[in-house]
Amino acid sequence: MIPLVSTLCQGPLGVAQLPRLWWKNLLHQAGQLDEDYPFCSGGLDKYVLEVLRIDQDSALRFLWDQRPTYLEFEEWVTAEGTYEPNRIVRWNKSLVPRTHYRPDKIDETYGDIGWSLEDTTEVSAVLLNCLQDWHFFHRRVFAPGGPGLSGPVAPTLSSIDRGPLGICQLPRTWLKTCLRARDWLHLDYPDCAEGSLDQRCLQTLQVDQDAALAFLREEMPTYLAFEDWVRQEGTIEEEAVAAFNQLLLEREHNAAKQAEIHATLQRPPTWTSGVLLNHLEDWHYAHQGLVGG
Repeated sequence: MIPLVSTLCQGPLGVAQLPRLWWKNLLHQAGQLDEDYPFCSGGLDKYVLEVLRIDQDSALRFLWDQRPTYLEFEEWVTAEGTYEPNRIVRWNKSLVPRTHYRPDKIDETYGDIGWSLEDTTEVSAVLLNCLQDWHFFHRRVFAPGGPGLSGPVAPTLSSIDRGPLGICQLPRTWLKTCLRARDWLHLDYPDCAEGSLDQRCLQTLQVDQDAALAFLREEMPTYLAFEDWVRQEGTIEEEAVAAFNQLLLEREHNAAKQAEIHATLQRPPTWTSGVLLNHLEDWHYAHQGLVGG
């Protein structure tokens, strides 16, 4: 399986990359991590543990032996590591502008996602890694001849993740709609429900919702092909996109939604952020689907 939890995703501790490390290792322990993905790279995975002053072998042993939920993993990290706020802030800040600079890495990633070296100069590591993940997931799950999925899954691609258009939620809308079309979307998730972020995202881009859903369901495009379609069919206004992104990132769930998600997590009312609660709900269902319980 391709790990769709991205580098910039954070849990309650506010440490980027830690959720991705958790998910890759659970997939690895279950024998389901795609062979092209290391369960603990010598790069960001190694560095995030160093930032928290966590012994790598101890962390991996805990993940493989206990197969914890994400919140249980954070509790272990809090007990075993050292949380230094400024150190965490520096770490998180360092990831956003990070670039791929090695020519072989650029060649590999551009080749995977179908970009021409003659037409594109993008070097953002966050963006290129996301596009590579989404391309591999599409090839494995949606493309003809791929193995697909054995059953419904939670959409672990975050609402904060963005493609080249720079708008949050659109990649998640793409994923959920394609999964639903194949009956592979977890039943607790709607795709483009009335008043949803999916709907608001398409409205921000001035794209006809019915046409967008029909294109996704019938064509099962790669994410980049979907963005190309959006560019042709919609209108991209930078101010509108920025306002939507700010709304999404700052949004808090209403009391009923907060209570619902906390009940799912079996935790007392603690968090209000829509982004964070959606992360925790996604990761809870993903863990449940992988490990059981």
